[in-house]
Amino acid sequence: MNRVVSWFQKPFRLLDSRRSRWQLVIFCGVFGCLFLMVFKPFNINTWFTNVRTPLFVILTFFSTAGMAALALSQLAIRSIFNITLTTRGSFLGWLVIEFLLISIAIHTVNIMVLGMSFFDVHEYLVTLKYTLMLLVLPYFFGIVLLLVQDQLSVVEELTIKASKPAVATNITINDENGKAVVHMPVRNILYFKSEDNYIFLYYKGDNELKKELIRTNLKKLEQDLSLQNFIRIHRSYMINIENLVAVSRTAQGYRVKMEDGSDQILSVSAKYQQAFEDRIVQKAS
Repeated sequence: MNRVVSWFQKPFRLLDSRRSRWQLVIFCGVFGCLFLMVFKPFNINTWFTNVRTPLFVILTFFSTAGMAALALSQLAIRSIFNITLTTRGSFLGWLVIEFLLISIAIHTVNIMVLGMSFFDVHEYLVTLKYTLMLLVLPYFFGIVLLLVQDQLSVVEELTIKASKPAVATNITINDENGKAVVHMPVRNILYFKSEDNYIFLYYKGDNELKKELIRTNLKKLEQDLSLQNFIRIHRSYMINIENLVAVSRTAQGYRVKMEDGSDQILSVSAKYQQAFEDRIVQKAS
């Protein structure tokens, strides 16, 4: 059971960038359209015999609707509500929501073509079944291609600047009201992750990774912790460079690995990339 939970908690970063999301949307749309046109699965060519509209137009319409729903999910909804898919579990959970959105879009097209009621539950369930069966293949291949691209995009492992900042042994972290809530050695702190009006403090304790929820935000914390140990790498992350063990440069930017005993990889966003590079990355001579 613990292995299953651990698998779901493993990091998932393939859809972090808008570029990778666009690639997934376009690939699924084009693949789905061509697959319907060429193979006509489930005898789909017999479904619309009483409709005057040419079959290729109907299939294109279906593919476009599905592609639009996927784009709405990945590019609009995620951006508006700041939805980040950082673990395999969160990705799979969002995948279920995406499939439902796409099935509703396909169902809408279906009733427009056949002139049925939108609230025909039986017809929707049939549409949902076929949508899932058709979407699994292009979505799976799309994710695999992103994974391959991600693996090939690592240009080089970079050398971290050797100098380690010398700071006080212990540090106190306050909440948004200035109340001290955590007091621990600086060397134990790995990184901070923003979650709405809270932050998660990830730290080493008793030879394992632990986390503490604190009601504050990274902007205030960044001001409070005016120490050389900490650097902001993303709007959601601030790391302790004392526990930074590896930096990779990819086609999408820098990625860092912390000394936490896991496979967690954090991305450096474009906004913080220059400051990170100037301070952390050892330039080649």
